[in-house]
Amino acid sequence: MALPIQTAPKYTVSLPSDGREVKYRPFLVKEQKLLLIAQEEDNDAKIFEAVKDLIRNVTFNEVEPNELPLIDMEYLFLKIRARSVGETAKISIGCNDPECDGSGETVVNLDDVEVVGDEPEHKIMINDEVGIELKYPMVKDIEGIDKLDQGTQTIEMLKRSIVSIFDEEQVYMASDSSEQELQEFVENLTVGQLEDVTKFFDAIPRLQKEVVSECKLCGKDIKKTVVGLQNFF
Repeated sequence: MALPIQTAPKYTVSLPSDGREVKYRPFLVKEQKLLLIAQEEDNDAKIFEAVKDLIRNVTFNEVEPNELPLIDMEYLFLKIRARSVGETAKISIGCNDPECDGSGETVVNLDDVEVVGDEPEHKIMINDEVGIELKYPMVKDIEGIDKLDQGTQTIEMLKRSIVSIFDEEQVYMASDSSEQELQEFVENLTVGQLEDVTKFFDAIPRLQKEVVSECKLCGKDIKKTVVGLQNFF
């Protein structure tokens, strides 16, 4: 006689980038096992792929992680984790004292982790006549970026995030432009223009939580602002 299989509860969350509602369920033991295996291998790429596979499964294949802005994927995974294995996570934070190599631990309520930051301006003028419209980088846009040097990372991320380039007479869609055309456009920006444009990425909302603890090595108080999904994993 077959054993009864329980039906997982369903939850709804609004994505921070556009408010779209997504339905999801907690992840199952068999799914958590794959995630833990990836973590044990200490391979960022495998962890990233495991998180994406998990999101596909628990959103009933209604969400394709590669097509999400990174902040949406991080926020969604945080909510999934909270409903799957508990609302709290123990995290380690380094000592504030630069002379100390110690760290402290604290427990964070994942529901208290906020998306911090206002919506940045997506259209940026690079001179009096020409401007660029940018989008939030999608998950697919950041893959492989970490393998590039810093300067190339900046250029590549900008190319992948351009929606259009416009002047007083016409709008040039990035989707209608070749890779070479976008490369030439970005490389012909002045250093100052590039710095102005890439401020967009610094302004993108992010997961953030202020935490406090005590250093186990020197005993001093620790107070830090923790940013990014990896810190709440």
